[in-house]
Amino acid sequence: MVANKSISKRTILFIALVAVVATNAINSYGQSTAFGVRITPSHIPGAMVENPSPSNIYGPQGINVNAGIYVLKYFGTGSMGIKAGLEHGAVHYEVGVDAPRNAFGVGTGGDSQVNVGFGANPFSYNALTVSYAYKVPIKKRFFEFTLGPSVRHYGYGEDGFYEIVLAFNRSTPYDENDPSAGPPDVRTRVTNLDRLYLSFPVSVDYVVRTGRRSQVKFGIMHNISTPLHGDLEVQMSGNMYQGTFRPRTGFWGVNVQYERLTKKSEPSYKKREVSTRSVGTYRKSLFIETYIKPDVLAHDYVKPTFLSANYDIRLKKDSNQGFGLTGGVGLGDEYLTQIQTDNKPNQRRRLALPVGINYLIGAQQHGGEFGAGVIPQIPLNKVRDGFAYRGTSYNLRLGYRFQPLREGFTARVAWVPTIARVPLYSDYTLELGNIGLSVGYSFK
Repeated sequence: MVANKSISKRTILFIALVAVVATNAINSYGQSTAFGVRITPSHIPGAMVENPSPSNIYGPQGINVNAGIYVLKYFGTGSMGIKAGLEHGAVHYEVGVDAPRNAFGVGTGGDSQVNVGFGANPFSYNALTVSYAYKVPIKKRFFEFTLGPSVRHYGYGEDGFYEIVLAFNRSTPYDENDPSAGPPDVRTRVTNLDRLYLSFPVSVDYVVRTGRRSQVKFGIMHNISTPLHGDLEVQMSGNMYQGTFRPRTGFWGVNVQYERLTKKSEPSYKKREVSTRSVGTYRKSLFIETYIKPDVLAHDYVKPTFLSANYDIRLKKDSNQGFGLTGGVGLGDEYLTQIQTDNKPNQRRRLALPVGINYLIGAQQHGGEFGAGVIPQIPLNKVRDGFAYRGTSYNLRLGYRFQPLREGFTARVAWVPTIARVPLYSDYTLELGNIGLSVGYSFK
């Protein structure tokens, strides 16, 4: 790997100056002001690869999290406004190689394959976003649409690397600082960082007033952005191939926001009143869940993995307390498909079908949660012998749940010890470090 060059501070100072000016302008005019924070777990697709070599070079897809702070001002009647804020996020920089081993190094290895994946810490970015906001009631519910440009400044990750160098099947260990070692077998280099890029985020959020001065929002964000610039070099069987390797920067994400109003104000929409009396119905919720868990193949590095959409129903009428059932569908662990020649990733995610039973202690909106579940995982593509499996993991759950007595935003956090198969292997292992995070919407 090669360390990065020094990063200019001028663009970061420029972004900060524009943010201050925009905040002051927005706060000076209009109807009402809200200051908010946002966190967005997001899915980033694999890198765009142009690879003329006979190997399969790809960029694995991944899950990342970006966050931001913002100020929101609505004008006139309160249906249109401006939103401006600062954001920090990351971009995956990982490369996967799938090719015959005898094409590299000493040219031995028979029919065996090289199949590896490697990544430095993601590239990070800071961004200034100014968006048009529009809110509208739909069937007595309140939705908000935002869209507008975002100016990003990309920098280097914690490792400080902008280049990944890989070498295989060498008679002696490869040393990139030794001129006699020759070129590596695979080299990817991200270029044109330390500059400004333009992206275009679009979001749709459902708004829930939680008080005279506060509200939460839950929705979907899509960030439209061009990939970063990057080069690719592949040496196979004595030939050198030149291509491109461009990490993607756009994403689809789940928005969770909290806003604090500068003064007490009545909602500018009619919120449906829900009776608190017993009506003989079972409380239900829809939620998105992800796990934060240790990566067993990379020491103690903790990463988000497993993403699912779920449905929960309480089994006691008109109450959160007691037993409930949960079922869903989502993305599970990775597995390897058969080698391809079109530079598509040969790593896929299993289809996960989580089901479970839980028990809530506490009749009000705050409660403790205890539960148990199973997660069958099914590979949907043809797999390589000896690497993929149809696995089932088993878990317990101990945590906290916020679920309103009326309809509205719901959230969960829990410790989830799991018995599961390690990816790419067949043995079961006990995972004690898993943390489950969920956000969603509760209703009757």
